[in-house]
Amino acid sequence: MILSDNKPGHVSGSMGVLSSIEKIVPAQAVTLHVRLRLKFMRYPLRLLLNRPGSMRGISETTQRRLIRFFYQVEDLRHLEAGNRFDWLISAGGDTSFLNAWVAQLNGIKNIYCSSLRGLAPSLFTLLLSPRKGSAGPNEIKLSMAPKPIDREKIAEQGRQFRSEHELQKNVVWAVLVGGDGAGYRFNRSSMELLAKGLLEQAERNHARLLLSTSRRTGLALEKTLKSCLETHPAVAYATYFNHVPEKVVAKFLGAADLVFCTADSASMITEAMTAGKPVYVLAPERACPPPSHQAYLQKHVDARHIRLLPLRDLPALTVQQDIQSYFHLLESDSISELAVKLKPWFQVPG
Repeated sequence: MILSDNKPGHVSGSMGVLSSIEKIVPAQAVTLHVRLRLKFMRYPLRLLLNRPGSMRGISETTQRRLIRFFYQVEDLRHLEAGNRFDWLISAGGDTSFLNAWVAQLNGIKNIYCSSLRGLAPSLFTLLLSPRKGSAGPNEIKLSMAPKPIDREKIAEQGRQFRSEHELQKNVVWAVLVGGDGAGYRFNRSSMELLAKGLLEQAERNHARLLLSTSRRTGLALEKTLKSCLETHPAVAYATYFNHVPEKVVAKFLGAADLVFCTADSASMITEAMTAGKPVYVLAPERACPPPSHQAYLQKHVDARHIRLLPLRDLPALTVQQDIQSYFHLLESDSISELAVKLKPWFQVPG
């Protein structure tokens, strides 16, 4: 069972774990949407769960009532003892407490993929961590967070997309545009710089563009992008989430020779890297990312998985030179990497 807080990055992380398990054994999952009612509830939950044996004196019926007090749960029947699941999976701090709690209550194994928020590692069967540092006995170290990007599958989707849009012989670039978030702030000028720089580079490199915005882009900034791009012949396909949303990221990544992502979205950047593509990460002038996001970007800059670039420097890029001598692409997608490390836990006896 997957516990989901409905945040896209956390959802894709959990689905990435499930995809890895599916590479090892046949698996089916139920997704249960949950929400911590109030943020301050983390503190009593942390104290309660971290104290050894604290739950033993509380009856199962009372615990289930307490779960309803702390969490808004889509369908509580899935948490009842009679609904047996082999594993619980979740990502995102607000789900961590419920993950640990239900695993204890129902006596099942659990996987968690995010920062622990002060919870004891022993509350989880497996912890998946892309962060540096010493690993505990139940911690699996990853080069990056798992994302549901299977290179073979997206390559096929990409070939089909190229065929449908007569792009088989073209150089194709994917452009994934986010918006305000992670300390980055975009305005009309940012989007004009983005559009102008991309079109100059596309013309110089005889490339066609596949563009997708996201929920965070917002309607006003999408209108700016659309006015700059929609009539230009270099744009092969564009979808604007706040106008008409489409699920195109997987086929765009499969079709693309390289990817441009805005710097606000670790999720989009990770998906592009795990797809095995060269990735340019574009930052607006107004930028004050938190230390955790800076560390994430710097880790992949140092490994040459990405190149971080201010929007104003986009026209000066030497793309072909970077492809030949700068980028070091990941050897495999993250779900294949994780499947190898999970295999001992999912071996079928006999």
